[in-house]
Amino acid sequence: MILAGAILAEAAGVFEGREVVQTQSYGIQARGGASQSSVIISDQPIKFVEVNTPDILLCLSQESYNRYEPDLREGGTLIMDQDLVSVQNVRENIRAVALPFTAEAEKMERRILANVIALGALAVITGAVQVESLAQALPKRLPERNVPQAVEALALGKKLAEERGLVLV
Repeated sequence: MILAGAILAEAAGVFEGREVVQTQSYGIQARGGASQSSVIISDQPIKFVEVNTPDILLCLSQESYNRYEPDLREGGTLIMDQDLVSVQNVRENIRAVALPFTAEAEKMERRILANVIALGALAVITGAVQVESLAQALPKRLPERNVPQAVEALALGKKLAEERGLVLV
């Protein structure tokens, strides 16, 4: 999630010319636990850099969902991995979307790309950033040899969201 946050911030700030702040927190959980990356994207100057009630929450693990979902603002969007996050009752005032990010990454034989697939879907579902901007940000954040497959992963995330009719209107 830390890398996904950095890619998102780079896409919005560098390639879309928006105001951006990206923060991250992780400790011993960095390998498999509830690490967290917050990204603020605005068309106006950002005066407070801490995210207390996010508009969008992307969860790729049950632990992250359990820890961060209560902070999601009313009317916010929850995007989660359908195979790794189990939700019994989604709050009525939350737009919840579950897609198979990890399963699709495993089909690509690159489980590590689940976060990039999720970014492609997030772009389509929320309109926070353009998929093309995310693709432009990838070479700045990934080794050159990994960029083509990551671009493919972004496109797959976009396709997953579009096929399910999740395009922001």
